[in-house]
Amino acid sequence: MNASALARQNAQLVIKPRLTGRRAPTQAQTLGAIAGMAGGIGAAMFGAVFTAASWVVTNESARQWLSTAGTALLFLTIPLLVFGGYCLDWMERDKSQHYSNTAHYKDDDEEQ
Repeated sequence: MNASALARQNAQLVIKPRLTGRRAPTQAQTLGAIAGMAGGIGAAMFGAVFTAASWVVTNESARQWLSTAGTALLFLTIPLLVFGGYCLDWMERDKSQHYSNTAHYKDDDEEQ
């Protein structure tokens, strides 16, 4: 076996860079947006299902638990959606604005 051939193959391996401090906020923005939007939609759906289920359940303790859980989830919907929207705005703030090269003109339909 040739030792130099093995060393050359190992030297060609691509090493992925570690997560640096610069990329961590970007991932936090993305995860926050996903968690906020998906959590808001999921909380609304599960809250509605739990509340509707509490109307048909005959067991009093189960009815109270379903009603409380459904109400709590429905109240969490708006803050989660606001948090997701804030994270989306935070992601867009760091990007540069690209404007179109086309000119926008007013309609020439105005009568003179």
